[in-house]
Amino acid sequence: MSNEETVFTDELTQRIADLCAADPQLAAARPLAGVGAALEEPGIRLPEIIHTVMAAYANRPALGQRAVEYVTDAAGRTVSRLLPRYDTITYGEAWRQIQAVDNALLTGPDAVVPGERVAMLGFTSAEFTIIDTALARAGVVALPLQTSAPAEQLRPIIDETEPRALFADVTFLDDAVELVLGAGAALTRVVVFDHHAAVDDEREAVERATTRLAERGVVVETFAEMVARGAALPAVEPAVSADVDPQLVLIYTSGSTGTPKGAMYPERLVTNAWRTGLTHQQPALPSIVLSFLPMSHMMGRGTVYRTLAHGGTVYFAAKSDLSTLLEDIALVRPTQMTFVPRVWEMIHQDVQSEVDRRALDGVPEQQVLDERSLSLIGGRQLVAMTGSAPISPELKAWVQKFLGLELMEAYGSTEAGGVMVSGHVSRPPVLDYKLVDVPELGYLSTDRPHPRGELLLKSTDLIPGYYKRPDVTADVFDADGFYRTGDIVAELGPDHLQYLDRRNNVLKLAQGEFVTVSKLEAAFGTSPLIRQIYVYGNSSRSYLLAVIVPSSDALSGVVDPEALRPELADALQTVAREAGLQSYEVPRDFIIETEPFSLENGLLTGVRKLAWPKLKARYGAELEQLYAELAEGQAAELRALRSLRASDAPVLETVLRAVSATLGASASEVAGDAHFTDLGGDSLSALTFGNLLEEIFEVEVPVGVIVSPATDLAGVAAYIEGERAPGSKRPTFSTVHGKNATEARAADLTLDKFIDAETLAAAPSLPGPASEVRTVLLTGATGFLGRYLALEWLERMDLVDGKVIALVRGKSDADARARLDATFDSGDPKLLAHYQALAADHLEVIAGDKGEANLGLSQEVWQRLADEVDFIVDPAALVNHVLPYSELFGPNALGTAELIRIALTTRIKPFAYVSTIAVGGGVAPGKFVEDADVRVMSAVRSVDDSYANGYGNSKWAGEVLLREANDLCGLPVSVFRCDMILADTTYAGQLNLPDMFTRMMFSLVASGIAPYSFYELGADGKRQRAHYDGLPVEFVSESISTLAVQVAAGESDSTFETYHVMNPYDDGIGMDEFVDWLIEAGYPVARVDDYADWLARFETALRGLPDRQRQASLLPLLHNYQQPSYPVPGSIAPVERFRAAVQNAKIGADKDIPHIGAPVIVKYITDLQLLGLL
Repeated sequence: MSNEETVFTDELTQRIADLCAADPQLAAARPLAGVGAALEEPGIRLPEIIHTVMAAYANRPALGQRAVEYVTDAAGRTVSRLLPRYDTITYGEAWRQIQAVDNALLTGPDAVVPGERVAMLGFTSAEFTIIDTALARAGVVALPLQTSAPAEQLRPIIDETEPRALFADVTFLDDAVELVLGAGAALTRVVVFDHHAAVDDEREAVERATTRLAERGVVVETFAEMVARGAALPAVEPAVSADVDPQLVLIYTSGSTGTPKGAMYPERLVTNAWRTGLTHQQPALPSIVLSFLPMSHMMGRGTVYRTLAHGGTVYFAAKSDLSTLLEDIALVRPTQMTFVPRVWEMIHQDVQSEVDRRALDGVPEQQVLDERSLSLIGGRQLVAMTGSAPISPELKAWVQKFLGLELMEAYGSTEAGGVMVSGHVSRPPVLDYKLVDVPELGYLSTDRPHPRGELLLKSTDLIPGYYKRPDVTADVFDADGFYRTGDIVAELGPDHLQYLDRRNNVLKLAQGEFVTVSKLEAAFGTSPLIRQIYVYGNSSRSYLLAVIVPSSDALSGVVDPEALRPELADALQTVAREAGLQSYEVPRDFIIETEPFSLENGLLTGVRKLAWPKLKARYGAELEQLYAELAEGQAAELRALRSLRASDAPVLETVLRAVSATLGASASEVAGDAHFTDLGGDSLSALTFGNLLEEIFEVEVPVGVIVSPATDLAGVAAYIEGERAPGSKRPTFSTVHGKNATEARAADLTLDKFIDAETLAAAPSLPGPASEVRTVLLTGATGFLGRYLALEWLERMDLVDGKVIALVRGKSDADARARLDATFDSGDPKLLAHYQALAADHLEVIAGDKGEANLGLSQEVWQRLADEVDFIVDPAALVNHVLPYSELFGPNALGTAELIRIALTTRIKPFAYVSTIAVGGGVAPGKFVEDADVRVMSAVRSVDDSYANGYGNSKWAGEVLLREANDLCGLPVSVFRCDMILADTTYAGQLNLPDMFTRMMFSLVASGIAPYSFYELGADGKRQRAHYDGLPVEFVSESISTLAVQVAAGESDSTFETYHVMNPYDDGIGMDEFVDWLIEAGYPVARVDDYADWLARFETALRGLPDRQRQASLLPLLHNYQQPSYPVPGSIAPVERFRAAVQNAKIGADKDIPHIGAPVIVKYITDLQLLGLL
């Protein structure tokens, strides 16, 4: 939907006139009616449209990029720093650059021919826009790639489209090089844009790319070089295609099944984005916009090109992570805003925080809103729109109050373009629509008062289909050429539609989690207190509600049904625990209904199923009102909490209020002995909770503390009180790396920030390690690897009559011991008996926490450990691939420092540290080796929200600190960077149930289907040779223990050794072979030839599993399998030192790194059967 189709009110007309009179920039940005009319001329082709716009507005500013200055950082390197202004180029200059790009592109021996494809990888920017426009003018097909997609997802797109050249943003140049190295011979040129030659990192990135691609004969040049080269060439006038509607853009979308497919945009659709529609609109709307949406999305492209067609100015966000977005908005002062709900929420949080803060000084809310609207938005907003996802009513109302404008809601899709604005069908581009019955969900065109059904439509903006995917194209169009949207709508009137539901009854909540409503209703219906339950959700909300009909027994003798509320709430929680449901699957609140759902009242179908449409019609308004009341109550409580000062109330009382407000839990559920996770919290809500506590108490409360099984809410309060005590402030991510740092430097991680000066001063003169290891301090013993390390060291201590001291989280030593005992009581009586026999004489369990001060121990116990322990084995970590480094800093990095302090007290204690191969994230290819100093190899690391970035950084920090300790006093350190750790064949029932591999093995057998190949097929359509990097846990445990002792005893080359604990063989043993072995073992797993078909059937099968099995399935991690993997011949990093050490020490049955065999894989299934999951 174009912004120009807004119906202008008299009030808006006057506002435009007033603003233009006072603002010369705005007045100068008004479009020329004659240009708009020229663009609407019948038969005009896109190259002429572009030329017309560029010539008519030649002297106007067209594109704006944040200005930068070049400065020298602490390391003496030149970097760029953003300035608080934008630099712009005119339409005339943009046109000269467009012509120069086309001259260079269409000239010479490797000239690109119209109709061929050129790929682009980068964030939206001025140079991206110039390149994209030049391609359109030249008739070359633009292939914008998603920068957020992993290389393995982009590679098949490159293979399918065979681009001739690749334009790459310098930020993503290393990724681009990897794509080019794997591409076919057609790709002969890489052009680097948004590149600053003065910036050392960017210049070196280009040099590195040039060197790596030289052998392939691929030319690398910068955008500036290409423009200069093209400007010196004779002008090339692109030939206008004889085809009146040639293909010009390919936008790949994952779609509902995740299979990449390219939506084809011919010239007419690209032209539509340039047409202004202003010939019939008065007054003319000045367009000054901020672009931050990717150009691999039509919403982002439409914003850019409609603005240019208006003669407006497009400014571009400075950073793709949107970290400067609010600052960018304030600098641009946009007239038109097309933002996604996430950005509106960002603005809301920023402004509301100030509203709450200034309310303490008596400043009225409206005054703050008016001031911030001027300072943040700029005060010249004319049109505001939201799209791409639903927005909650409360947020929409707030935005409208803040802007003083109606916030229009856009509805559309990649395939159909814009369809509706605020419920009204947009004509054009929509030509026709119809509603198709969905009888299985009870949505019919005969419904009253409004017809309902799946929306199908025709549109001038509808794509003709998917590139090289005739089968998929056929599936999304009906016989009459209508596009199937998959959305259920009600027709409130002619061209007036209301979105109701997805055809699939799987509901996606606001935070992205999917819930299967029917499964939840079946689960909660098993409670003796619940006769019937209707679970209700809204895609703009992050939690569910319900209507509950209590059972006859529950209602017996009850005068007021509301008196049952606490019991019914407990019943929901009980079912959730028993069924292993996730917190977001439990309704937060509910309506109590005493009239059962029946055939007579229409709330049951003929087959006695819940009639969801009728239930929604009857209770929907009341449930939406309940949503609104809960949101307002939660918001009011959050405002009240933010206004508190730390001294206003007892800490525990405030913590209990804060958790109720964060989770929406009722006060009756929340008490000091309750655990955050038992109330429905998870790691992400813990992050929100911790941020709120920091606002109140000015104390950082790590997620690890909040979700620890040993820490109830009273413990969280005690932690805060301890941190507020004088002199007790511990280092945090902010104090070490800087608040909101986007980079972490190894140089930040010095021991003096973590350990007292007295300990560090004494360390170089301490007695050396004990000659014989008789007392071992072990962390993480309740983990999968940890239990095997515990067993390994108990066996070693049994030989010398020594002792293992296990540090285990728990409320008491007895509680901690019970947790560890339960770990071994997990399916194999022989394992339990062996553990118990060894533990009786050689195990001491102490309740403590690696991430807490003094390890959570009393000074007396801590000192005893410092005096008695000979050796430290540290596999403990908070493993979470979503949480940021700032949250994992405490439990992982700071926790390692706490252990180092023990290692440097009384006498030197050798240290065995279990790290991760994820430390290699961000390290340049070929640099991630075993013998490099991690402080040099990875001196600076990006801090962002990408997958596993936080976890990898937190383990990297531990390695850096151990290097520092080794430099200080020669502390013997052995670091073991592990990849996937697999089950072993010795003991039954020992599986790491949450890990991706166990989930996959379970899911293959539970679903009964596997793809023909998990990997990309060869040119002959056959399976390719591949390798899976995994090692059995017993071998990993033995390797860690044996090699760590050798390092401690001085038997290795160095006092600091790093080993890549990986499977290095190019043995052709991968996921496909694992499936072969399962089939050979008699498990009925059928192969599905087409990967996309398998994935769709696989997901459907997993969603249909009983809840306990569904929780054990691959569903939460299925995004990692959206397309076949690239076959890798061996390990992803060198393993030479580890393998040599294993061979030298004769570790394992083969006295070498083992190959994975069928017994290990088949045992996964027998263990899952033993545990009752299969």
